[in-house]
Amino acid sequence: MTNRVKGRLAAAASGLALILVVAGCTAADPAGGNSNSHAQSQESQNRVVLAEPESGIGRIGGGTEAMALESSRAFFEKAPAVVVLGNGGELKSAIGQARERGLPLLVAPEDASEQEAFAVELGRLGAHTLIAYGSLPGSLAGGLEVVNGSTPNADLPDIDPAQSTPEAGFAVVVRAGEKEAEAIGPALATAQAAGAVVHTMDTPDPRAAKNQKFFQNHAGSELYAIGNGFGNATDFTALAETAAGGKPLPGGGQLVFPDRRMVALYGTPGTSSLGLLGEQDVDAAIKRAKKYAAEYQPHSKEKVQPAFEIIATVASASAGKDGKYSSYVPVEKLERWVEAARKAGVYVVLDLQPGLNDFLTQAKHYEQLLSYPNVGIAYDPEWRLKPGQRHMAQIGSVDAAELNRANAWLAELTRKHRLPQKVVILHQFTQSMIRNRSELDTSHPELAMLVHADGHGTPGMKMATWNNLRRDLPDGIRMAWKNFIDEDSPTFTPEQTFDVDPKPWFVSYQ
Repeated sequence: MTNRVKGRLAAAASGLALILVVAGCTAADPAGGNSNSHAQSQESQNRVVLAEPESGIGRIGGGTEAMALESSRAFFEKAPAVVVLGNGGELKSAIGQARERGLPLLVAPEDASEQEAFAVELGRLGAHTLIAYGSLPGSLAGGLEVVNGSTPNADLPDIDPAQSTPEAGFAVVVRAGEKEAEAIGPALATAQAAGAVVHTMDTPDPRAAKNQKFFQNHAGSELYAIGNGFGNATDFTALAETAAGGKPLPGGGQLVFPDRRMVALYGTPGTSSLGLLGEQDVDAAIKRAKKYAAEYQPHSKEKVQPAFEIIATVASASAGKDGKYSSYVPVEKLERWVEAARKAGVYVVLDLQPGLNDFLTQAKHYEQLLSYPNVGIAYDPEWRLKPGQRHMAQIGSVDAAELNRANAWLAELTRKHRLPQKVVILHQFTQSMIRNRSELDTSHPELAMLVHADGHGTPGMKMATWNNLRRDLPDGIRMAWKNFIDEDSPTFTPEQTFDVDPKPWFVSYQ
């Protein structure tokens, strides 16, 4: 239950007494009473009043009866009559009545404890009439008038419809598989009776292209997700807020895949020996990355986006001042590249070669850059040393638990700043480089994870590495490919690279 609904429910206890008061009302004026005042009072009693919409995102879930009650609390402040679906009642007819007359639709509970909550809601609404479809438990109506809505020409009460809603109004999202389901029918009908705009989501992620536009257009509305098909409530609310007002990826949208693939230059600025990226300045690198991406476009139905994979921490032969065998490229130097890339529509991945550091420590060093919407991260376990190891003497490795800690921090950073989904690359060319890989946490919706096949050599050698890394790959992780200009013999062409099965989602050139 949302805070807004809780607030509206808080006044319900005192409103419960209103049932008895209304039940005892008569049409006669008290002696000496003002007839105009009485007429105004009667008119007020028959008027529907909607809840005051507030900007925000809520969830309405649970069982059918609970969702119906919560929907009533969310959308209505007052309703002199309430449509009630009883045992054997036709849901379609009840829904039609509620929508037509602009009234809440509740479901008659059989359980005594649930009947109490039902009565509290009637009191809060100030209801004096129940329009029933199906039979109601005898104790449910109390002293209220009950009208059989299924009876032809039923004597239905005169209802003053709600005043026009504020411009922001209400908005509702439902899952495609649940929209026609009976379980959410009453709750959805109540929302529609209040004038809510309804959007059907084919996927539960608000950031998906078809959904994001709706969330953006209703960022000022009071928006509810009705139903149980939206996953974790905390995640959904955070993603919905990102969809409504968060930052986009280069090229638009907030989900990295499956609407794009990426082709990247790999290396570090100013150092040509570490890869293609360092062979030119940032402007020339942008042009080169765009050229590579364009060469791949004929072989992809998805948009191919240019990218940089920048080595941000460089594995070193010497221990350095901190004794960690890894040197940091200054944030200020990298920010010039990140900012230029952002303006040019180029994605950036910061590659970490941590030495004796852990990945989380190095990732936090670049928090400022990772707060950009066009910046993701790559973990390079080849350069993650254990005590006593040295670069080039042993191949490094990392346990999944360390990667999980770094990813949890990155996901929270992404959520905090309402950033689009971030690319997370795991470099690997042997299974042993990521210990306990099956325990990788792939549940963060803020992250788009890939395993990068980082092997070089002949086509046969590269495909053997590729197939080995795909073995027992955890669900939720895609595959990425690296082409080595000098070490591969020969280097795959764009067509050959995208003929690899499955087609890589991210390709880098070193």
